[in-house]
Amino acid sequence: MAVPLLPDLLQLQVARTPHAVAVRSGGQELTYAELNTRANRLAHHLISRGVGPEHLVGVRLPRSADLVVALLGVLKSGAAYVPMDSEAPDGRIAFIVEDTGLGLVLGEAAAPRGAAGEPETTTVAAALAAAEAAGLPHHDPAADDRTAPLSPQNLAYVIYTSGSTGRPKGVTVQHDTLMRYLDFACAEYPGLADGALLHSPVTFDLTVTALYGPLLLGGGLRVVPLDREPADGTPSVRPGFVKATPSHLPLLTALPGSLSPARELVVGGEMLLGDVVEQWRRTHPGAAVINEYGPTEATVGCCTFRIGPQDPIAPGATPIGLPTPGTALYVLDERLVPVARGTAGELYIAGGQVARGYLARPGLTAERFVADPFGGGRMYRTGDIARQRPDGILEYLGRTDDQVKIRGYRIELGEVTSVLGSRPGVRRAAVVARADRTGDRYLAGYVVPEDGALPDPAVLRADMARVLPAYMVPARIMALGALPLTANGKLDQAALPEPPAPYGTPDGPQDAVGAEPGDEAETRMCALFAEILDVPAVRPDDDFFHRGGDSLRAARLAGRARRAGWSFGLRDVLELRTARALAGQVRDTGAVMDGAAT
Repeated sequence: MAVPLLPDLLQLQVARTPHAVAVRSGGQELTYAELNTRANRLAHHLISRGVGPEHLVGVRLPRSADLVVALLGVLKSGAAYVPMDSEAPDGRIAFIVEDTGLGLVLGEAAAPRGAAGEPETTTVAAALAAAEAAGLPHHDPAADDRTAPLSPQNLAYVIYTSGSTGRPKGVTVQHDTLMRYLDFACAEYPGLADGALLHSPVTFDLTVTALYGPLLLGGGLRVVPLDREPADGTPSVRPGFVKATPSHLPLLTALPGSLSPARELVVGGEMLLGDVVEQWRRTHPGAAVINEYGPTEATVGCCTFRIGPQDPIAPGATPIGLPTPGTALYVLDERLVPVARGTAGELYIAGGQVARGYLARPGLTAERFVADPFGGGRMYRTGDIARQRPDGILEYLGRTDDQVKIRGYRIELGEVTSVLGSRPGVRRAAVVARADRTGDRYLAGYVVPEDGALPDPAVLRADMARVLPAYMVPARIMALGALPLTANGKLDQAALPEPPAPYGTPDGPQDAVGAEPGDEAETRMCALFAEILDVPAVRPDDDFFHRGGDSLRAARLAGRARRAGWSFGLRDVLELRTARALAGQVRDTGAVMDGAAT
């Protein structure tokens, strides 16, 4: 009996609910029938170009209805998609193009050249128009339509993650492993049937759940940024399901309730702390919270811990829980021998969700995907340290290597160090993860300059941003005479000083405008900015985001303002950006400025 794949199951759901809204984005709505027709026509266009199983198609689009059409169209053609962040620097995109040998990219801007030349780039609209002009069909592609039959062992997507040697690696995920995860998610997360938010880049496999789960259960998919309430007329109906990183929880707490789930909040990507969950649940008591663990190499999520609406929340790190059906999790020592319960060891993942490996990296694949001596097949060596409680529940304890998570993004410090160390004027470099006084983690870079060189940290950051995604660029960079070393000649991270707080834009310092607050309101607002940003002082006209702020810190600022009775919210922080402008907003509404620092 053939295993139903994602395109097959989507076709069945279209037949059940053809007129239900499948995707809402920027005021645009597509019903299941409309979405399916567009995806089918795009698939036939790709097939007419010779695209089929084991072919790769790049997708470089912002979050939109067209993005959903593109991903489904590629899958329906039998090919696998390679998602690329539309805001990633050209250097990063060029590497992916070269590494995959992409010949075709669905996007809005031409992709950089790879070793095989510049790939053809076409918009979804242009591809659909070409298909219609050629009279191509819009039915669901059948086996005899495709260039070859689509099997469960064919690739579904390739997602690039950070690489420890300075070279990103593409994780290859097959249709069968994708469906095993989605089967689990659709059964375990019934809130998907009530709709979900697509708010993160699809280069982050956390999005797989919210992207495909609702479409397989008849729920609506709402494409929306998770940093403000949309002002485009999109209905403000609470979704049944939201998936986010722990770093998103303060943001969800500060945002309107229509962006938080009614039934399930699934959290993944980094360690989840109980007090953060408790703070969110105070205003959302009816939803379950699920801590979902799983590296990209194990297809999204392979281990979960559920906190029901009435369950108590323990302080500290939340357990990662128990394996998903068909998954085996082993805690092993360096000889691959299981350790006793309560003893720390390295976590290995086996079973039906283990990915195929790394694209064109046989050596690295063999190193990380090893033989499973317990159940046969293969198991993935995660590099994560875990232990099993007496009741069998797993706890995450840390890493065996230099991989870190910053706001859910997986980062190999070796890759960032390699890029920083190759900048002009830098003789040696090191990058570590640190935490500021508010507890927020950030990347800190340290450089030893070449003789006579005085590299500007702002220039270094701007140079790195041309090669690395924004989340991999160190927030702070500091020059040292030498890197501190241990007695064994290794980097002594404990001896590295805390870098100075960032100042100015990545392209250089700001102009010194508005050096002094004009009144008490501006003084109080500057003090609150400094506290939230963890810097010594802020001037009235300093841009919140140029001083190191982001949407999560903006949410914290808006939350403090709300508790102080000030009449501005997250949208005002995102739009007004300075202490002077926000103080003016408060003055205009006559709000009291008491309690700024409490």
